[in-house]
Amino acid sequence: MRTAPLTLSSLLVAVLAFGSDRQADPADNGGLLLVTNKSGNSVSFIEPASGREVAQLEAGPNPHEVAVTPDGQLAFVANYGSNSLTVVDVPGRAVLGMVDLGEHSRPHGVVVSQDGASVWVTTEGSKHLVEVDVSSLSVTRAIRTDQEVTHMVALAEGKGKAYTANIGSGNVTAIDVRSGEVIGQIETGAGAEGIAVTLDEEYVLVTNRAAGTLSVIDVLTDDVIHSMEIGGFPIRVEVTPDGRRALVSQAQARTLTEIELDGWTVTRTLAIGAFPVGIEIRPDGKAAYVANTLDNMLTVVDLESFDVAMTIPAGAEPDGMAWVGS
Repeated sequence: MRTAPLTLSSLLVAVLAFGSDRQADPADNGGLLLVTNKSGNSVSFIEPASGREVAQLEAGPNPHEVAVTPDGQLAFVANYGSNSLTVVDVPGRAVLGMVDLGEHSRPHGVVVSQDGASVWVTTEGSKHLVEVDVSSLSVTRAIRTDQEVTHMVALAEGKGKAYTANIGSGNVTAIDVRSGEVIGQIETGAGAEGIAVTLDEEYVLVTNRAAGTLSVIDVLTDDVIHSMEIGGFPIRVEVTPDGRRALVSQAQARTLTEIELDGWTVTRTLAIGAFPVGIEIRPDGKAAYVANTLDNMLTVVDLESFDVAMTIPAGAEPDGMAWVGS
């Protein structure tokens, strides 16, 4: 008698059921860094303390961003050169399969909800924000932004909102995630790309790469309440775990800039590698990892001294990153 092959969703159930008996890893409580390699079509597992690559998995074409479920079991990789997400068993360091996004091509920004139930991904090809159900690994909703190059996404879950940064339109789309309706389009600046929500969910921070500015959106009103010149082709923005600062990667300037959120002032700037893009901040707030895409290298920044602590070799064109572990 032949046994029917496992589907991706049934394999997921098996992985999660087996989770309590798995290896503790990442990586023996020192944490683990997942890095997408755009030109390498792969995801690297890097041990941060030593900078050693402990595994490398094949992803789909041109993987740009990666997000991990809160329990650290699964990672979802946006394959920009396709209409799919690669699903990774993180403790097992294995690819489980792909989520087919159907008509929604060029997936890019990807985040997982706080409860681990949903994955939200932007799709530049179809101009949508797509919700994928983690339990079934299927598309449950697709919300049309109707904006050009819908690139990155951030969630303000306590306020029931999602925000997408739209490079080609130079704006941000505000979305009610409960109703699935677009609230409005918020003009920020040319090349709106990086986006992050502050820990208190009061503000959305947006880097406008062509304009060279950082915009601050009030989550309550969805109005831009502040804009500051930072220059250097700002690409990504991330908020530190203490909620007091933001870090911005500046691709053309080859720098990482720190901004004090109480007063919106630039406090420190550090020269790093060629074309810095992705930023991942360690949960303890002591270090940040910056992907220098044109150097095939990660820069580790000590956030107390704001100096380069070390560099880590990466794959071909490292970009998006995700941290696993405490």
